[in-house]
Amino acid sequence: MENIVNYVLIGIVVLMLIALPIMMNSKNKKETQKIQEQTNSLKVGDKVLTTSGVYGTITELKFDETQKLVVIETGGKEKSYLAVDAYAIYTVFKSEEELKAEALKKEEEEKAKLEKKEAKKEKNKEEKVAIETPSKEETAEAEVVEDAETKDTKKTKKSKK
Repeated sequence: MENIVNYVLIGIVVLMLIALPIMMNSKNKKETQKIQEQTNSLKVGDKVLTTSGVYGTITELKFDETQKLVVIETGGKEKSYLAVDAYAIYTVFKSEEELKAEALKKEEEEKAKLEKKEAKKEKNKEEKVAIETPSKEETAEAEVVEDAETKDTKKTKKSKK
């Protein structure tokens, strides 16, 4: 019995040692893909925050084979320009129009979900009603069976007399 428990524990440890790197690799792939998508979607006029904490607006993009440079305009009255690697962009802030469009899209999705739920509830109610109320054929069969039973009971009563 102890041998079986030991083998099961060893099996679990081996599975964890195999599964852990696989899960970590998939998480890293997702993060890398997200960063790649963000970098490819950069455009002039985007408001950004760099990994070093610099806020600014993209004024120029220089993408060549070896590197991707982004020129950022920073400062208030006195403007200054900073060129950074595109991968140094930490966050791209969305404009008000994009935020409104996303909010509208989210509301539409929620409405669609609610409508689906309500339709499903209605369908379930209809099915329950259909199950609870017998069909015309079932009621006709039940009447035939009842008639046959009553005839049988009358015959048995007459035969007893």
